[in-house]
Amino acid sequence: MRYVKMSDARPGMRLAYNMYDADGHTLICSGSTLSPFYIKKLFEYGFDGVYINDALSEDIWIESVISPELRAEGMENVRSSNVDGCKGVAKKIVDQVLSKGSLMLDLTDLRCFDGYTYAHSVNVAVLACIVGFGLKLNEQALEQLVMAGLLHDLGKLVIPPEILNKPARLTGEEYEIMKTHSTLSYEIIRERWDISAQVKAAVLYHHENVDGSGYPSGIEGDGMTLFTRILHVVDVYDALVSKRPYKNPYSPYEACEYLMGAGGIMFDPKVVESLLMYVPFYPKGTQVKLSDGREGIIVENAGNRNLRPLLRLLDGTMIDMLEQDHYNLTILHGTNEEVVDPCVGEIECRKMLSPFKKYHVMIIDDMLLNLQSFRGFLQNAYDLSLQTSIGQALLHLKRQTEPDLIILDMEMPEMNGIDAATKIRDLMGDSVPVLFVIDNYDKGLVARCRRAGAAGYIVRPYKPVYVKAEIRRILLGQKVVE
Repeated sequence: MRYVKMSDARPGMRLAYNMYDADGHTLICSGSTLSPFYIKKLFEYGFDGVYINDALSEDIWIESVISPELRAEGMENVRSSNVDGCKGVAKKIVDQVLSKGSLMLDLTDLRCFDGYTYAHSVNVAVLACIVGFGLKLNEQALEQLVMAGLLHDLGKLVIPPEILNKPARLTGEEYEIMKTHSTLSYEIIRERWDISAQVKAAVLYHHENVDGSGYPSGIEGDGMTLFTRILHVVDVYDALVSKRPYKNPYSPYEACEYLMGAGGIMFDPKVVESLLMYVPFYPKGTQVKLSDGREGIIVENAGNRNLRPLLRLLDGTMIDMLEQDHYNLTILHGTNEEVVDPCVGEIECRKMLSPFKKYHVMIIDDMLLNLQSFRGFLQNAYDLSLQTSIGQALLHLKRQTEPDLIILDMEMPEMNGIDAATKIRDLMGDSVPVLFVIDNYDKGLVARCRRAGAAGYIVRPYKPVYVKAEIRRILLGQKVVE
């Protein structure tokens, strides 16, 4: 069998592996013949390629590390945030990995699933198990490590879909929201007495770098558990080799080069070394281009063949790159693999990581329930200051840096919103816009808000999406469209 890009898939090719959707349901069965309809559907599902059987690759066999059924079960439990179900899946993954005895992860079962968020968690769990196996962890420790892999991204399920699935690189503000996912994942399992502290720490800190430059706490290598260091490496590796809406996948060779280059800075070198023991630079069945212009398919890549594999050219000729006659040959890249300038990607990444202005919003409301509601859908995007009275707010304004926006309940017990806004203006001038919250739409009340210089108003019960839009409009200096 061999792997072909979707751009190279042609009607009449015969599938070597089942293709699955984001829920683990079979889309097309192994042995099926590709038709124009099937190819179109696979493109729509976002698959990067398929494995096929043909005469050129009939003697190449790649064994799945875990069964498709177990992979589907893992994806379903992650999708439903079923922590107990993930515990059962973790044990099954370890059982299946250990039953193989010797492993070489050629990525067969990491390429045939759509639905990144769920498939990624299962991929990370499998990779973590293999790396842990290489580091001689015992079976119980492996189960805990795999559990951490399954749970590490549960917090992404509550990240706004428009950020999580954005078909472009995130802005700095969006990236800050995305960075909260590790803490959100931890919060889901924090009170679970039956989940070990090792697992919880790995989930919380899986984006920490060994030099202290990661998040959420900036801890350094000595403060990171082994589980955390393993999870960090395999999480990044799988993200690199996965196709995303905003980027093409790295080849395994490129991903491994990245991990090795960042060893001792982002990653623990020993963990990277363990990953490289079982992840080949050039997976079996991959079609590659050689430095002399010829193309071939990887037939064997284990051991010292990792960098100098055995290939079959497209005319059937075998080439052993370990033989002296072929020392002058090198592998350039995968066939039809898009070769891009790495500097371009670096520039785009820096744009995402560059600091952004996080606006300070003060909310004044005597009802704690209302304040908690605002905090629930605004805290990721803004620095919030919550005040339960006008007096408290005025005292805060005298002592602290002025906010960028004040959201003010019109009906406060000590004074109405119009009078409160006047006192705020006397103290701060006209530099801070005020957004009023009113209980019902009344033309007279709205007119009073406008005469008081309000930047806008929202009516209860309000929808979070409308509140966010009004806040953004005001902060960006846009006028109300009448």
